[in-house]
Amino acid sequence: MDHDIEALRGRLREAEETLEAIRNGDVDAVVVGGPHGQQVYTLENADRPYRVLVEQMQEGAITLGADGLILYCNERFSAMVAVPRAELIGALIGRFFAGDDADRFQALLAAGPRPQAAAEFMLSVGAGRVLPVNISLSDLVVEAGAARVTCGVVTDLSMIRRRADELAAEIEQRRRAQGSLQLALDAAGMGSWDLDLRRNTAVRSLRHDQLFGHPTMVADWTLDTALAHFIEEDRALVAEAFAAGQRTGLLEFEARIQRADDGATRWLRVTGQTFYERGVPVRIAGVVADVTDRRAVEERLRHAQKIEAVGLLTGGVAHDFNNLLTVISGGLEMIDRQRDPARRARILSGMHQAVERGSGLSRQLLAFSRRQPLRPEPIDLRHRLRGMQELLDRSLRGDVFVRTELDNDLWPVLVDPSELELVILNLAVNARDAMPDGGTIVIAGSNVPALNDAGLRGDFVRLSVIDTGTGMPPDVVARVFEPFFTTKDIGKGSGLGLAQTHGFAQASGGAVRVDSAPGAGTTIALLLPRTTELPAAWAPHSPAPLADTAPGSAGQVLLVEDDEEVAALSIEMIEQLGFGVTRVAGANAALGALADERAIDLVFSDVMMPGTMNGLALAREIGRRRPDLPVLLTSGYAEAARRDAQGLTVLAKPFRLEALAAAFAKALGSAGGHRGPGAAPKTTTEQQEQHDDDEDDRQQAEAVEAGPARAAIPAGAIAVAAAAECQDDQDDEQNGQHRKAPTN
Repeated sequence: MDHDIEALRGRLREAEETLEAIRNGDVDAVVVGGPHGQQVYTLENADRPYRVLVEQMQEGAITLGADGLILYCNERFSAMVAVPRAELIGALIGRFFAGDDADRFQALLAAGPRPQAAAEFMLSVGAGRVLPVNISLSDLVVEAGAARVTCGVVTDLSMIRRRADELAAEIEQRRRAQGSLQLALDAAGMGSWDLDLRRNTAVRSLRHDQLFGHPTMVADWTLDTALAHFIEEDRALVAEAFAAGQRTGLLEFEARIQRADDGATRWLRVTGQTFYERGVPVRIAGVVADVTDRRAVEERLRHAQKIEAVGLLTGGVAHDFNNLLTVISGGLEMIDRQRDPARRARILSGMHQAVERGSGLSRQLLAFSRRQPLRPEPIDLRHRLRGMQELLDRSLRGDVFVRTELDNDLWPVLVDPSELELVILNLAVNARDAMPDGGTIVIAGSNVPALNDAGLRGDFVRLSVIDTGTGMPPDVVARVFEPFFTTKDIGKGSGLGLAQTHGFAQASGGAVRVDSAPGAGTTIALLLPRTTELPAAWAPHSPAPLADTAPGSAGQVLLVEDDEEVAALSIEMIEQLGFGVTRVAGANAALGALADERAIDLVFSDVMMPGTMNGLALAREIGRRRPDLPVLLTSGYAEAARRDAQGLTVLAKPFRLEALAAAFAKALGSAGGHRGPGAAPKTTTEQQEQHDDDEDDRQQAEAVEAGPARAAIPAGAIAVAAAAECQDDQDDEQNGQHRKAPTN
């Protein structure tokens, strides 16, 4: 062990002596033994890699004495000043500076030892040219007492400055472009925005924040900030639109906001584009505009177009109504002259059919002219289009014929029925105008299973309107869905027909396809998604026969009807059902009749009445005064009235006896828990008072010998209620029409 330690100490002394000899310059080389033999290291081959590195630098390298004498320089510095390296060694560096930069450099060099100093200078490179450079100096540490040596790195700034100038020019150009763009956006009332998805922060223009109701810029704006401004009903739509925009790369939607300053509800249109880095969305940038006024104008124009459609129908409808009136008036005259029951039945059947057709025509006119959002429902297209056949024939010229080619197994679709009819009418009118010499319009329908086309996936129904007219060139086809674009003469078209068709198809979850060429006719194809819901027309109906009962045996009805003829017929029908009738002509009279403690089991009121209180207001007032008294309403605008009826049954005019019985059964059947519209829940005191009132009524009814008896509604009427809620639904199905009417 001692021998090994002594050997190690000897080798350590040898290494220390070798190092001392190297420091003193007494050794020219060191021989090192190893597993691969002996290797010789000299000072020359030890620093060769560093010399190569310095020579190949893109910067100039210099070694200077204290007075600025160039002791060493690489080839790059020689190229910078355009002087051979042999002439540079031993020269003063100050001669290569332009202007007073020589004095500045000398001051920097004479500042004394320090780790690093740097400054920018201009070198004179001959022929009157100068070169901007950055010189970084570091003192070289040598043994004490030796002359000071400074190393420098010279960097050419010309390329950097040129690029900086180019970037500055580009930035200025962009700034001016952005300024011009923002001026254009401001002039157009649009705001710009740029949402950073990683940081969830947005850069916006002032106009952007003003559109949301902020007079000045909001400090912090995130996606959640934007979502909070949209009304609750549209918030989910907006969030989904931004999520879809990250997937598809494009953002486009219209939704409603509540402005921060005045609380006004406004429509905004937001469009944008998504930017990606390595396939990951990092930002979305776009513009926003207030489109409230535009939507209002479009709505007015759409309504005007519906009125225009009504105008197209009036001639045919007037002809049809005259035919129907002929059937009814002639039938009334002939029925008294006939004794044969079979012939009387045929006459009555014809009169019933005439009434049904007239009801369908009036509902269709109301549907075309109404204002209300889309109300989709399952539709049997074959049934619906067959119901339009006669109407289309009446609306088009005599030399234009309509033929339907519909598959027998055509799937149902979920659409707004009246909007569908308006779209078909508009397309038929366009087809008519494209055939100035007449022709045939084909309305074709077929199933398209497993469609996968331009974002549409699933089962669809293709509904096509085909003409053999003049056709359209490609440039016109490309613009047919633009609002207000039309090729018709001024005053002959609003340019909204196909735009409305496109909007209807999109709102219904489908699309529109156009196939047209000059001289080859046009095919407009609606692709509507299949629905698994069954249309009402497919539901079974089996109305039960009515039972004949004596008037008054079923109870007492207060009839509120201002029209004498309608009131007279209604009384006959109500008495046929076994009810006694008290008739008044207005809402105030009805309230007066109820106030005199008259025994009433049901109020049957028209919606449209003279005076300040209509049927709906009367029902609300009765609900407040007599919460257990059932109210049944009737209207020629039943669809619109139902929207405001707050759960009350609304019977459509004209109605049959079966429909009246069904409506009575429904109203009386739910009377036990019915408190009327707007009525508050009963308190315990109210319940006791109501019980006392009911007992008083019972005793009064028993004491009044001639008073109408209270009894249950006849079994026959209840059976009808189980078969159908209201006959107007059956009328809809038989006529292929759908009632959508303005609220009266």
